[in-house]
Amino acid sequence: MVNRFALNAVETYRFETEMAAEQFHDELKSDGRFELVSWSITLKEDKKAEAEYYVVKIKKVFNTEKHLVNKYLPNCIENEFNYNLEGGSNNE
Repeated sequence: MVNRFALNAVETYRFETEMAAEQFHDELKSDGRFELVSWSITLKEDKKAEAEYYVVKIKKVFNTEKHLVNKYLPNCIENEFNYNLEGGSNNE
């Protein structure tokens, strides 16, 4: 197998409350597998459902092209990203 190194990932999430989004932000900041380089939160309104929700957009950096630190590979399994060493799976 050829070595692959994930450089970065851009992800978007939906939360029902601002508090839940902020808790997620705290979790991301303390995760040592990547550097959180971008974070934004936007309040959205669903007028038909008369409900509000929050959209969070993040960017994670694992490695730079010239400086490879982590061998974390994002594996898409059942619409979830699992970041594992050497491409293994958390679901096994």
